[in-house]
Amino acid sequence: MSVFTPRFRVEDGTVAEDPFALSGFERQVDLRAVGLLLAPPALLGEFVPRCVWRGVKQLPARLPRPVRRDLPAAFTAAVGALAAETEVIAVKVSGGLDSLAVLVHALKVAEGRRVVAFTTDLTDDSGHGCVPVVLRLMRDLGLHAELVVIDPLRDRLEPRWSPTGPRLDALPEVNAATATRAAEYGAGVLLSGDGADEVLGVPRYAGMAVARRRGVHAAWRYAMDTALARPGRAGEAAAVAVGLLPPTARMRAYWAVNWPEWCDPVAPAVLSAPYRENATQWARDWVDARIAAHARAGRTWGLADAVDALLPREEIPPAGPVAEASPYEHPIFLSAALALGIGDRYDMRLPSPYLRCKSRVVELLPQGASAVLPRRKQYFTRALSGYATLAGRAAPLCAESGLLDTEALASEEDTAVLLGVAAIERWLTGAREAGATW
Repeated sequence: MSVFTPRFRVEDGTVAEDPFALSGFERQVDLRAVGLLLAPPALLGEFVPRCVWRGVKQLPARLPRPVRRDLPAAFTAAVGALAAETEVIAVKVSGGLDSLAVLVHALKVAEGRRVVAFTTDLTDDSGHGCVPVVLRLMRDLGLHAELVVIDPLRDRLEPRWSPTGPRLDALPEVNAATATRAAEYGAGVLLSGDGADEVLGVPRYAGMAVARRRGVHAAWRYAMDTALARPGRAGEAAAVAVGLLPPTARMRAYWAVNWPEWCDPVAPAVLSAPYRENATQWARDWVDARIAAHARAGRTWGLADAVDALLPREEIPPAGPVAEASPYEHPIFLSAALALGIGDRYDMRLPSPYLRCKSRVVELLPQGASAVLPRRKQYFTRALSGYATLAGRAAPLCAESGLLDTEALASEEDTAVLLGVAAIERWLTGAREAGATW
């Protein structure tokens, strides 16, 4: 169960999570809506701008009411609710803190049930594998779960097609193989750490909020921790300096500093006419609407960045034969997380910038765990780039439909664009097999 599970409505008011369940629904793909997936805000924000079916509207996510409660207890309750109906609990782990917390709480609620952890054997950008990290953390924290290692080159399956739209995950075939292995182990749910950064991460421009909640010393430490990340100290100073500007001017300045590449967004050249022009116009309208919404709400730069991290967002459908879910997106936990102020997300007492900015996730781990946790985040951009080069070059159905410019695609180097093309090609193939037209 996720707050971000997509819901759809047709003209007569009927609502369903599966658009194919809607009465009077004609299976006709809206290629203009599909093309919007490659528009800059949606491409990097990983959300579906508009329902990909003609005559169907996708409804926005409904966030739960914030409720103050103990955060670890809420997390345990969310994990317990998601795993209530299964005798085998599967958890995807990566070596990061978010999925580690899920594994800790899965073991906590298991009460004799089997817990199986799955990790993909990826190498990070510094040349280190994630499997040794996972093994060390499980050993140091005394986490007694079975560990299954997925080989990203050998363990690949075609992910399940979903009528809700293209999958927006980076390694869909590997995720499908993981889900299938989880089902073979008898798992009724495959849990992940998706959404943790969006829900609990410290936003940019939070210096004043940290000062109010944690004190001036903590705000100074926060400024030092964020100095190397864009936009750094200059951005933090600008957030304070514009405080007296009118709301619209303040939010336009925020957008220019925070999302300079989206001030005048242009859809990538791989989209052919008229889809590229349509996507560019949609992106510019979306940016204007976003700025206006922040101004109407009277948000600070820090609050605006926190909202932009969380919304829009939607659940990715299961890749295989087992249900997938994240406790970070469950209403029980999300309501508790939304009750936190952005200044409450930072803790200067932790031993590294990474951990200080992940303090609320650290809080979900056993007491004293910070002594053995990774001090830096692992990044896997090279691994994803290699996959994108292979996956996004061939898109015959996209070309046949007139959506893409094949010459521009042949020379495209942007990883995000290539991954988006691969997702659209896979989805259109499934849509045709399901009897859809366009």
